[in-house]
Amino acid sequence: MTERQTLSEEDANNLVVEHYGWAESIARSVARAWSLDWRLDGLDGAAMEALIFCSRRFDPTRGIPFKGYARRRIHEASTEAARKSKGWSRSASNKSAAETKAREISAELYGIFPDMRDGQLPVSEPSGNDDADMRAAVRELLVGASIVATRQAVSSDPLPDDLIDYRRMVGVMAALEPVHQWLLYKVYWDGLSLRTVATEWETDGLNVMREHKVLIAYLQKSMAQGKPGPTPKIRPGLKALMAKFKQEGSKGPFTDALRNASG
Repeated sequence: MTERQTLSEEDANNLVVEHYGWAESIARSVARAWSLDWRLDGLDGAAMEALIFCSRRFDPTRGIPFKGYARRRIHEASTEAARKSKGWSRSASNKSAAETKAREISAELYGIFPDMRDGQLPVSEPSGNDDADMRAAVRELLVGASIVATRQAVSSDPLPDDLIDYRRMVGVMAALEPVHQWLLYKVYWDGLSLRTVATEWETDGLNVMREHKVLIAYLQKSMAQGKPGPTPKIRPGLKALMAKFKQEGSKGPFTDALRNASG
């Protein structure tokens, strides 16, 4: 049996960005057939989950176009969401481990980005270019999902590759300033929404959302390069917190994790 040749994480993410609108059109089509609202009834989320899953499983060496490979799975996922909305159900045993994991990750992302519950993508500062905003928001969700998936993997029964990926990601995050490390930790380890972090830190919510967006871009670029890139500057609205963490002697949770692992 020939081993599956999957794409790199960066190439898989690019597939999601390129085909997001196409997957949405499938969800809208299914919603019309069931007389449902494709966003309010959750078909958009189901289509997105299926699209991400397919991007991770796609093998370009088999000669099948990505749309041909993913169309049926996205349609099935949207249809299953429609069935649930109408009160129909299927046995939970029919769900694969991958589907279950995707739903767990989606549930966490809904907590991190509350606007998704209203069918809105996490766009902190609209640029006026809807297509560019959509792509930036999808990339933000993808990197967030990667962080959640990594944390989930190492908290259960990690495989060697999971541990390698985890250490690589922690190394990239450990290069950040303590305030940036704590922002990521509170969101992806403590499970707080960006709005809750802003309230806890007594700062404007937009400060935290903008900073998070910059950190996600940093993580995406650094993970693609395999090493930490130039670290982002700290927004003026968070400099008081930076001073507080330094005064307390905090190096950041990821720096501490690496130090403890090597100690």
